[in-house]
Amino acid sequence: MVSLILQFVLVISGNLRRGYIGKGLPYVAMMVWFVYLSADWVATLALSTLLTGVVNLKNGLVVFWTPFLLWHLGSPHNITAYSLEDNDMWLRHLLGMVFLVLEAIYIYIRFRSDTALNFLAAPIFFAGVIKYGERIWALRSASEKQLMKSVCFYEGKASLHEKIIRRGLPESTINNCFEGRGNGTDQLKLLREAYSSFIVFRPLFLGLRFGLSSKFYDDKVYINSKSAEQAFQLVGTELGYLYDLLFTKMPIHHPKRSVYLRVFCFLSAVSSLIAFSVVEVKSAQPVDIVITYSLLLGAICLDVFSFIMHAFSTWTIIWLPIPENKVKKLYSMAVASRMHYIEGKMAIRSMAQHDLIYYYAEAKTQKFMEAVRIIDTGNVLQKYGHTNWKTVDSELKQFIYSHLKKKAEKNLKPEELDKLLNGKGENILAEEGLIGDTQELQVDQADFIQRIFFWHFATELLYYDDVDRFRRGNLGQFCQIAKTLSDYMMYLVLARPFMLPKGLGEVINEQNFKQAKDFFPEMRQKVTTKDFSQVRKEFTAAVLGYKPFGRKSNTSFEMIGAGSTFAQKLRSLVTDQRWDHEEKWEMISKMWMEMMIHAASHCSWKEHAQQLRHGGELLTHVALLMAHLGLTTQIYKVAVEDEFDMPPFPF
Repeated sequence: MVSLILQFVLVISGNLRRGYIGKGLPYVAMMVWFVYLSADWVATLALSTLLTGVVNLKNGLVVFWTPFLLWHLGSPHNITAYSLEDNDMWLRHLLGMVFLVLEAIYIYIRFRSDTALNFLAAPIFFAGVIKYGERIWALRSASEKQLMKSVCFYEGKASLHEKIIRRGLPESTINNCFEGRGNGTDQLKLLREAYSSFIVFRPLFLGLRFGLSSKFYDDKVYINSKSAEQAFQLVGTELGYLYDLLFTKMPIHHPKRSVYLRVFCFLSAVSSLIAFSVVEVKSAQPVDIVITYSLLLGAICLDVFSFIMHAFSTWTIIWLPIPENKVKKLYSMAVASRMHYIEGKMAIRSMAQHDLIYYYAEAKTQKFMEAVRIIDTGNVLQKYGHTNWKTVDSELKQFIYSHLKKKAEKNLKPEELDKLLNGKGENILAEEGLIGDTQELQVDQADFIQRIFFWHFATELLYYDDVDRFRRGNLGQFCQIAKTLSDYMMYLVLARPFMLPKGLGEVINEQNFKQAKDFFPEMRQKVTTKDFSQVRKEFTAAVLGYKPFGRKSNTSFEMIGAGSTFAQKLRSLVTDQRWDHEEKWEMISKMWMEMMIHAASHCSWKEHAQQLRHGGELLTHVALLMAHLGLTTQIYKVAVEDEFDMPPFPF
């Protein structure tokens, strides 16, 4: 029963972790991890318990219960792997399956009885083996080795003189993909374009460099004519397909042979339920009868839920048939009613925010923060407890998309593109004549993490200075965008460091927390949470009034003072050079966008894919947008005359 309950919890957890982004993300991740491991462990333990004969059961119930544990070890349809590493260990799972199936067979031989339960257990046993085998096949299909093979060799037939989109993908595969399926709504068209893009970009997700036909390259792979909202919906749906491929059974459930196997499993459970209700089990305890019915009904419910989720998943909806008969019309109506819900989940909805100045003020108003940081050596409470979440609004999407599109329209040469992706915003500073100021402040241009801290403090100080001097509603669009991107990049430094170039983020964070204490006014010995706003204002004023007088910081990691000096320089742009506040914040927003481009282009796609199990990151969506727009060194344009014979992948 515990194993069955864990299966239902695992189904809920699998759906929750795919789309959940918010304050409770760490708790959701821990719950999924715990349930995922516990489900396998409990099923294996129960099987071993039955093998040793510890459970005192009679009348063949041991034989009848055993196949359900194999069924449970097959895991639900919406979660086969917790992380990418599970896929690469599919062979170990296969070996475990062989031993557990042999164990189940041994239990069947040892505990068989003269009752009809021996025969009733047979269909459940075969269904359990099929379920377990599906999981192993899903893990194998999502392993790196198999994915490499899938992008290099096309299973269908292609003419020797047929144009190809990329190596291993004939153009007819995409052109004829949805032939005879009808046009459908705009949302359905977007889902199909996202699926086609997902097929085209498979080498990208594996970190391979590949050539793309001029037709698809010039069209930016369906994104050229899209608005910002549509572009984010397209890449969000693509990443949804990638998540399903890596962590669920969805892709392997699509072929017809898989449908037949699922029908067999469902009918096995239903027929066994009917037969068990007719068969008389002598001397069975009432509780054993209840458990048996629960196992049968649980198996049926899991299969029905799996069928419904698959029927209304994007993998099935994109093949929506032309409504020629009543059944197809009914299905089309059901899909249409659900399309609004699917559309709302296409694009990324939320992003994390971590404001260090806000955190320092909170730490000052909380009595036990110092003691907590001594115990919490990994600063887990700071990284997750003091992280907030914000909606990715249409203004931010438009700003990101417009910025990237302007870069793409320049048709950069390979060396110019390489310079853009390796830059950290120096071009923005050079345009405004500020490049010398960061050099004077001894900001290491090679250390990207240090640069994020430097600009974060400068941005936050300017933001709170403008908030204190003006009203928040009068700060303008670019001010909010700059603040949002600044807080997001700091979140990546602290909570997702593997998505950024290597740096000493932990050390810099610790040093600046210690340095922040020097800027709090000494007159306020006792503060409470009610004084938070005043404490933050006093801290901001003290830091902005900081004058180094030629004094160097004790360590190059102390960025508060350097950020303060540069914030004062940026503030002087308004007073001395007659800049408008909006111009100042537009320049800062562009600076953060350039740093996000650098981060997105230097994060491996394996790490991007790994974060999909935590709901996905905005940085991943930006990276895929860049790939569509040609802002990546992984994709290059193939001349028309070479489209019949593209070069192989450079392994």
